[in-house]
Amino acid sequence: MSAAVARATLLIVDDQPENLAVLGGLLESRYEVLVAPSGERALAVAARQPTPDLILLDIMMPEMDGYAVLHALRENPVTRDIPVLFLTARGDPGDEEYGLSIGAVDYLVKPIQPAVVLARVRNQLDVKRARDLLRDHNAWLEAEVSRRVADNRRLEDASREAQARLNHLRELILSTADEGIYGTDADGVINFVNPAAAEMLGYRRDELIAYPAHAIFHHARADGSPYPEAECPLVTSLAGGLTLRDQEETFWCKDGSALPVAYSSVPIFEADRLLGAVVSLRDISERKRYLAQLERQSNFDDLTGLPNRNLLNDRLAHAIAQPRHAPDGALAVLAIEPDRFQNVNETLGREAGDRVIAELAERLVAHVQPADTLARLEGDEFVLVADMGRAELASDLAQAIIAAMTRPMLVDGRELTLGVSIGIAFFPKDGGHAEELLRHAVSAMHKARAEGGGRSHLYSTDMDSRALERLELEGELRRAIGNGELLLHYQPQLSLRTGRIVGAEALVRWRHPTRGLVPPAAFIPLAEDTGLIMPLGEWVLRQACAQNQAWQDAGLARIRVAVNLSARQFEGQDMLALVTAVLQESGLNPACLELELTESAVMKDAEAFIRTTQQFKALSVLLSIDDFGTGFSSLSYLRRFAMNHLKIDQSFIHDINRDPDNAVIAQAVISLAHNLRMSVIAEGVESEAQLAFLRARGCDEMQGHLFSRPLPAAEFAALLGSGRALELPADPAVPTRTLLLVDDEADTLSSLQRLFRREGYRVLTAGSGTEALDLLATHTVQVIISDACMPVMDGSELLGKVRVLYPNTVRMMLSGYTDLQAVTRAVNSGELYQFIIKPWDDVKLVEAVRAGFRYHESRRAATHGVAQQFVPDGIQAVP
Repeated sequence: MSAAVARATLLIVDDQPENLAVLGGLLESRYEVLVAPSGERALAVAARQPTPDLILLDIMMPEMDGYAVLHALRENPVTRDIPVLFLTARGDPGDEEYGLSIGAVDYLVKPIQPAVVLARVRNQLDVKRARDLLRDHNAWLEAEVSRRVADNRRLEDASREAQARLNHLRELILSTADEGIYGTDADGVINFVNPAAAEMLGYRRDELIAYPAHAIFHHARADGSPYPEAECPLVTSLAGGLTLRDQEETFWCKDGSALPVAYSSVPIFEADRLLGAVVSLRDISERKRYLAQLERQSNFDDLTGLPNRNLLNDRLAHAIAQPRHAPDGALAVLAIEPDRFQNVNETLGREAGDRVIAELAERLVAHVQPADTLARLEGDEFVLVADMGRAELASDLAQAIIAAMTRPMLVDGRELTLGVSIGIAFFPKDGGHAEELLRHAVSAMHKARAEGGGRSHLYSTDMDSRALERLELEGELRRAIGNGELLLHYQPQLSLRTGRIVGAEALVRWRHPTRGLVPPAAFIPLAEDTGLIMPLGEWVLRQACAQNQAWQDAGLARIRVAVNLSARQFEGQDMLALVTAVLQESGLNPACLELELTESAVMKDAEAFIRTTQQFKALSVLLSIDDFGTGFSSLSYLRRFAMNHLKIDQSFIHDINRDPDNAVIAQAVISLAHNLRMSVIAEGVESEAQLAFLRARGCDEMQGHLFSRPLPAAEFAALLGSGRALELPADPAVPTRTLLLVDDEADTLSSLQRLFRREGYRVLTAGSGTEALDLLATHTVQVIISDACMPVMDGSELLGKVRVLYPNTVRMMLSGYTDLQAVTRAVNSGELYQFIIKPWDDVKLVEAVRAGFRYHESRRAATHGVAQQFVPDGIQAVP
C-alpha cells in the first residue's frame, strides 16, 4: 500500500481505561485510533465525518451496554454500515450467538491475544474495502445511467466511457479484492471472475468464463437435491433486475464438495437495459462451524457430551406435553448426585474430579433407554427423565443405578467408591411443569443424602418446608447486604518475633433483627450456593479497606488487613478490577491489603490463578493461601504463585505439641514456605505450649484466642492504640536477628533505625563502608542494607567485600536512583540479594527485610541438614 493511501480509522469503545490503553497501544502503529469510554460517547464519535472504518465494542458497560450501542448504530443511516467487532470477557455461547444475530461481524474474547486482534481487524478491514469498492462502482453506474438518460445526445460516448470505466473497475476488483466476485450477463452467463472467487470454488478462471453460473456451482441444494432455476434467488433476481444482500446459500466446488457462502447480487443497468449482475461472495464455513459449536455448547456438556440444563428443559417440557397412554404410566424425573464427590476435587484435584464425572456419566448411560434423556446440569449433578410404564419401575431403575455406582473406580492409581443419592419426582403428581419437577426431585435427593446417601427417595410435600426455610434465609441475607445488618470483626495477627500486632483478619458477622448474631457457618455456605457471595464479598472488601484507612488516618500503627475471597468471586467477577477500584476509593496503600484464598479455590484453575497472582503482585497487594495443607496442593504450582504467606490450618495447631503427625505437618509447611520466600501464619493458637512450639520452629506470625478473639472495629482500634503486645519469653532456640544499616546520611540512618527497631531486630548503624566492616568483624550480622552512593567506598564495593568476608550475610542495596552501572556490577559479581529504591514504602521495605532474614535462616537450616538448600530465583527491586 502506498503512503498516499489514508490509514484506516478504528474506534475502540470500553469503559475500562486500561483496556483502552492496551488496545490503543497495539493498534495505533497501523491505524488511526479513536477511543470512547462509554456507549453514549461512542455514538457521538461514530457519527462524525469521516466515520470510522471499524468499531471494537465492549459488551459489558454500565448505563448502555454493547448490545444497545450496536442497535443504535444500526438505526442511524450514518453509522449503520460500520462493521462492529464485539469485545467480551464472557464465555456464554448464547451471548455470542445473539451478538452475531443482531449484526456483529465477529467476537474478540478478553484477555486479548495481540496476534488474534491484529488478524481479525485486518480481515474485517479487507472485507469492508471490497464492499466499499463494489458500492462505489454501483453508485457510479447509477449516476452514469441518470446522466445518460438526461443527455441522450452523448449516449454513445457515455456508453463507451462507461464500458471503459467498467472494464477498469473490473480489473481493479479482480486484482485487489479478497472477497470472491464474479459477474454475469443478463442470461446468467459468467463474463468475469476474480481470483478469490475462482480459488474459493476450486476452479481456474478460464474454466468459469462463458459458462452459466447456476449450472456450474448452484445446481443443487445443501442436501444434494436438484435446485431448479425457477426457484433459485440468483436467477430470479437477475431476471427481475433486483438486488439481493447478505443471502446464505450452498455453492458447489469443482471437486463436488459443498461450500456455504454469504452473497450479495447487484444488477447492472445501462439506461433501462439490464446488462447483468455483479455477485460478491464470502466463505462462511468457519462461521457455520462456529455457530454449530455455539449450538452444541448451549445444549450439551463439554465434559460428558450429555445434554445440559438448557436442552433438558426443552426435552422435559416436550415430554410433559405428550399424552400418557398407559393408565398407570408416569413421567419420572430422577435427580442423581454422587456422594462425597467434593472430597475427590479437594484431595486429588480438578482433573481427577473430571475423570470421575466422565466415568459416572458412562455408567449412567448404560441405564438409559433411547427415549429417555440423561443430562448433566453442573458440577456433579445429573438428571434422568424417563417415561415409565408403571411408577414403581422408577424405584427399580434407581436401585439399579445405585448398584452400578457402588462398583469401585480407579483414578490416579487410587481405588474410589463413591455411591450416589437419588431423588425421584413424578409428573403430574409432584409437579405440573419442568422447573417444579426438577426442584422436587432435587429436594428428594437431598433427603436421601441426609439419610446417609447410597439410596433413593421419593418426593413428598413435607420436604418443601426445609427448602422454604432455606429460601427465606436467602432472601433475608440478600436484604441484609443492603440493610446494614452485616458487620466485621477483626482478629489480631501478631509477629512471633516482637509480639506486636502486624495485621488483622476481617471476619464477617450477620446481626439478624430476630435471629440475633448469626455465625458465618450458617450463612456463608448459603451465600456460596446462591451466588450472594459476590456482593457479600465485595461489601467485606470495601468495608475492611475503608476501616484500615480510617485507623491509619486516626494515627494508629499501619498494619495489613486480610480479607477472605471465595472461588466463586474469582469465577464470577473481575477481582483485579474490583480490588483496584476499592483501593482507589478507600485510599488504602495496596501493601496494607492481604487477600486470603483456600487451596481448593486456588487449584480450580491453577494456570489462571498464576496469572492473577502476578497481576496482584504488580499492584503490590499481598496474597496468602488459607488453611494450607487441608486441600489438594501441587508444589509445581505453588512455587509459581506470587504468594506472600501460607496459613497453617487450626486443625494442625490443635494438639501440635502432643500429636507427632500435626507437628511434622506444621514444621514441613514452615520449611516449605521459608524456602519459597513466604512467611507463615498459624491460626487457632490457644495455649502457651502451642505458641512455644511454633516459635521454636521458626513460625513467623500467629492469631488465636491466646491473644484475642475477633473484635468489633472500635474494640480492635482500642487494642491497637494501647500498644499491647504478646508476651514472648526469651527463647534460646530463636536466634537474635541483627541488621546492619550503612548510609553516609545521618537522617536516613535515623529513619531506618526507628523503623526496624519496631520489628524487634538488633539494629547496628554505620556511616561509611570502613565503619561497616569494623562492625561486621565484631558482631554476627544476618542482613546488611547499604546505600549505593557513598564517598570513598560505594555500596557495590562494600557488598563485594562482604560477600567474600561474610558469605552468609544477606546483602541489600539502597539507592535514591537506579544506578544501573552499580547495580549491574553488584549483580554480576553475585553480591546483591535485593535492590531497594528510595523513597521506600515502609510496609514493603519491612517485608523485604523479613524475607531476607527468612532466606538467611533457610540457608542456615540447610547447612545443618534441616532443609534442602534454597537457591534464589533472581534479583528483586523493592520500591
